[in-house]
Amino acid sequence: MTRFALCALLGLLAHPVVAADTLGALLDIPLGASFVRLERDLDFRDISASLAHMSGDKTDLGRRGYGCMRREDVQADIACVSHDEKIDGVALREVRLHFLHGRLYQFSMSAEVHFYDVVVAHLRARNGAPLAAPAGEVLRWQDEAAQIAAYRGKDLIFVNFQMASYADAVKRKREGAVFECY
Repeated sequence: MTRFALCALLGLLAHPVVAADTLGALLDIPLGASFVRLERDLDFRDISASLAHMSGDKTDLGRRGYGCMRREDVQADIACVSHDEKIDGVALREVRLHFLHGRLYQFSMSAEVHFYDVVVAHLRARNGAPLAAPAGEVLRWQDEAAQIAAYRGKDLIFVNFQMASYADAVKRKREGAVFECY
């Protein structure tokens, strides 16, 4: 328990927490949140452990359908995925979360393209008007803490949420920084 408390304190001191009035949240998934907090809030399950204990044809990935696994690359230490989230009643195809150094630095969601207007309306209601963009271009929202980009494809809308400090966190990991408190 002492190790956990120390790791939590180090995590809070080493990484700024994104304030509620900044960009970078979808549903109740905020950029900058710790893995520990979101693990509790979203009920993450380890994909490998869930598959090992699978009975029947349904894998138990938690009450909201999140499964997570550790990664061995500079982009993320842990990646989580869900297919059970909804925005304003619209079932999302996928939500992916990428944790680095114990913090959610980047996540994305996708939905069927015919739900484009609903998804964009949700983003506008939560984040205000996007930055000016020519018709048909990528919609963007940005502040000093985070950026959001919404892409309209032929079949899907893809929205990427990313902390402004993500590139620096990837660089720190590439240079060998170790900060593993989960």
